Formats: sequence, structure tokens, C-alpha cells
Amino acid sequence: MTDPFLALITEALNLMHPRFAAAHGLAYSASEAEEPPTARKVRERSFVMEFYHEFRRLWDQAVPVQRGLGHILIQADPDAGSRTPDLLFWKLGELGASDKPLAAVSFAFLTNPNAVNADQTLLARFRNARGYSRAVSVVIGRRADVRDEAPPVDGVAVLFFDTEKWQVVGV
Repeated sequence: MTDPFLALITEALNLMHPRFAAAHGLAYSASEAEEPPTARKVRERSFVMEFYHEFRRLWDQAVPVQRGLGHILIQADPDAGSRTPDLLFWKLGELGASDKPLAAVSFAFLTNPNAVNADQTLLARFRNARGYSRAVSVVIGRRADVRDEAPPVDGVAVLFFDTEKWQVVGV
């Protein structure tokens, strides 16, 4: 993996503890999956919180700086509107430069296909119209359950987190 940001995200994902990340379950039932994706993504919440915890541990060890990313942080984008990806990463301005958007990241379970599609469309918009140089869709599920590979959304990197191996794997 050549992109240091994707390597950082992958490392944080692979460090997550299953007990905390899976607190709300790791899959949606068929009836839940039919609900509008913007009305829920409830099960993903504990996964995002555990990811944030592991990211902060890496951040505290200066891993982003060591990988050449500079000083980065997660914060909201005040001009983004009401629908935003799960996490927005910014690169802190230094030597008089202003802060810059770095990456938009969303998390969705494979059993929540409407959310996966909606997130990837949203990520492409943030990359193209909001100035985030990277857009990352983290899809969470069992690799064995991947049936049809959706066509990639231009400019959106997809990381697949296999809940059986408990690590990022190639799709």
C-alpha cells in the first residue's frame, strides 16, 4: 500500500478490539437493510468509535507525522451541510498556512448495501466538490458474503474489513 493515509487507516482498523467494535452487532437483518440509509447506521456507531480510539492511540504516538502526513486531526467541516461522511480528517496548517481538508471516511456494513452506496456517492462529492484529497469507504462484513462487486465509484478507495479474519483484506 503506497498511500500513507490508507496505511494509517488500515493499521487503526487492524488494531481494533472485536468486543468494543461489535458492541451493536456486525450485521443487519434483511428487514433492517431495507430502511433508508440516512435514517440509521446504528450498528456502525460502535465500530466507528473503536476505530477512533485506535486512531487516537496512533496519533498520540505521532504515527501520522512519522508517515509524512503531517499533523492531522478529525473535525467537522462547518460549511459541509447536514449530510457528511462519518469522519473528516484535516491537515493542520503550519508556518502560517491554513488548515486543509485531507480525507473523508465512511463506515458501512456489507449487510447495509443502501448505506454503502449512499456513502460512496457522498464520499465522491466530498472529494470532488469539497476539496478532500482522499475519500475512503470502509466496508465491514464477512468476505465470504461478498456476492456482486459493485462498480467502483471514481476517486473513492474501498477498504474491506473482514469480520471473520478481523482485519482489512483485499476484495
